[in-house]
Amino acid sequence: MLKIPLLRALWLVAGLMLLGHVVVLYLYVEHGVSRDWGIPRHFDLNAEANLAAWFQALPLLLASLVTLGLAMHYRAQRAPLAGRWGVLSGLFLLMSVDELAQLHDLFTGPLRRRLDLDFGILYFTWLLPAVVFLAFAAWYFLPLVRSLPRTISLRLVVSMVVYFGGAVVVEMLSGVVAESGRRSTPYLIVQTFEETCEIVGLLLALGTLVRMLHLVQPRMAIELLGPSGTFAIAPAERRPGASGDGTATRGPAAERLP
Repeated sequence: MLKIPLLRALWLVAGLMLLGHVVVLYLYVEHGVSRDWGIPRHFDLNAEANLAAWFQALPLLLASLVTLGLAMHYRAQRAPLAGRWGVLSGLFLLMSVDELAQLHDLFTGPLRRRLDLDFGILYFTWLLPAVVFLAFAAWYFLPLVRSLPRTISLRLVVSMVVYFGGAVVVEMLSGVVAESGRRSTPYLIVQTFEETCEIVGLLLALGTLVRMLHLVQPRMAIELLGPSGTFAIAPAERRPGASGDGTATRGPAAERLP
């Protein structure tokens, strides 16, 4: 059996990407090395269509798969909030696509012209619909978070505060700093802090979701249905040592999940 310490590998790669990003910015600011081509381009966390963008999209895709597994488990248990896990899975998938395709930037131009905003915290005008959507999502998923054990819900809340604190709050701050130029040192520092918050928050959330799936449904079965490439995913039999009510029976940190 091939075993991959996925979370450990993601944290390691995240550290290397952040280190590479800082080195690239240092070479750019101090020595004028271009960030637009070659190897430096792929370590630029602010750029698009590069290795760094692919890495940032990967944990979102994994979170989508993990929450899909949770949705399937709770649907089989006929849990009342199972559908919201499915919606969360779809939201993570959309965020993964957006990380690569930068779909949110489609709002910037039209809103900026419509509202005549090109300065301050609303320099990136896509933040306007993003804040409204974020408020709706917080309301919609609040019952889901409140249904979880306190330690798990707290970890999820903290990770999302870190993630959206970077994606929204620090992004607003970068709009103020952008007035000094989007290639200025202050702007690059703020952008680096934003990307760091997003990566750290997302990996914390992914670790919590993986822990949840391990507690309630540690095994999933993937079956190939014929030569057309159709896959079926379903809960598999529990491994020895895991009870049927969502409680881990090993170790001092056992937690009961709904």
